Amino acid sequence: MTKTQNNFNDLGPKKWLPFQKSFTVFENLDSLIIKSLRFFTKTSHVPAPNVGSFGSIDFQHKIKSNVKKMGINYGNKQNTFDFLAVDLVGKNIDLESALNWIFQFAPKLNSRKFLWILLPTNRVNDNGIPVAWSLSDQLAGYLTRKDEKIICLPDGNTWTSLYFRKDENSKLIPPKSIQTSQRQASHKLYSLSFKSWFILKPKPRSRDEILHPAKYPENLVSMYVQEFTKKGDTVFDPMSGTGTTQVESLNLGRHAFGIELSKLFHRIASNRCDKISTKCDYSIFLGDARNISSFNLPELDYVITSPPYWNMLNMRGAEIQAARKAKGLQTNYSDNDNDLGNLDDYQNFLDILVDIYDKTIAKLKNGGHFTIVVKNIKKKGNHYPLAFDLTKRLVNFIQLKHIGFWCQDDLQIAPYGYKHTWVSNTFHHYCLTFQKS
Repeated sequence: MTKTQNNFNDLGPKKWLPFQKSFTVFENLDSLIIKSLRFFTKTSHVPAPNVGSFGSIDFQHKIKSNVKKMGINYGNKQNTFDFLAVDLVGKNIDLESALNWIFQFAPKLNSRKFLWILLPTNRVNDNGIPVAWSLSDQLAGYLTRKDEKIICLPDGNTWTSLYFRKDENSKLIPPKSIQTSQRQASHKLYSLSFKSWFILKPKPRSRDEILHPAKYPENLVSMYVQEFTKKGDTVFDPMSGTGTTQVESLNLGRHAFGIELSKLFHRIASNRCDKISTKCDYSIFLGDARNISSFNLPELDYVITSPPYWNMLNMRGAEIQAARKAKGLQTNYSDNDNDLGNLDDYQNFLDILVDIYDKTIAKLKNGGHFTIVVKNIKKKGNHYPLAFDLTKRLVNFIQLKHIGFWCQDDLQIAPYGYKHTWVSNTFHHYCLTFQKS
């Protein structure tokens, strides 16, 4: 068999694959820059690749010194570029100046070459939306949005790396208006008692629990329930699945309620709750969360939930789904036409999900918190930023207070795009916490 030539960089699989993870634990800035330069440039190419950068003096110095060691070209006076790097982590870096630099130099990127933007996750704009996410949305109509990577810092905070590519889908027309104002440090998202990023190893699932194709871990629910509630509070999940939210809440001395559309999962969830010795009230209603107003729910102190990740479980050829099918396990949430996981249109899915959350917020006490565990989605070469889109819609009636990251370090890395382009393995989930005022 003829070997496929690596046209993207000079890395073998042992160095390529670790970069595929959508999160990385930060060592130091120099290491981060070196790994990025090695991944996004092909140093053996003749003529040598050209690299340009914008940002703090330290960032640009590290770019320049490492480029020199690699034998590739650096400087903003080149006619074309093979990689552009923008640092927005520094305190005194002006976002508007960075955007002007991007609009000046991104058109000079060679075909299918990348722009990398590094910025803090917890910095928000005047609309209460993270600057990283707003910038990602605004530039998606200029270059082709390809991916994001979470940089996990030792102090428990995170940076976000955004990646854009110049290709046949890039419009290269600057937005007519772009949000450049940023709130001051006192208005950043607040911190929790645990790190904003965490690596969890879920405990083994029971025979009943494994029937659900996308269950989130008990220890994640436990962390958040203990952070945002006290004993005797009421916790709710509008899409209960096999009852993880309710089971953990009852075990922690909280009242627990939920709604579940699937008769199978409703039975499993109810049976799990019935086995718990508790004096707390609990009930999981069989029905559609779209009709939440019709259920006899008490006032809620806290909501934690994870929606279907659109219709990703229905995609043909998904490796995890194929493995479940081989074991005779269910590969989707249900065959019910009302199941959000069976909707084909992304905007319709998003509209219905936001409506469910809006009705849920109406049941939440003032001052109560609402946590959503969700992933961004890559489908057929397109990037659907579900976490960003949900936040952008929800901040109209509830305030974003914290962004956490559940990072999965126990999954096998698949060589998506190997030797051709950057496509990450999405191993992080956004844990978005809002507060009702």
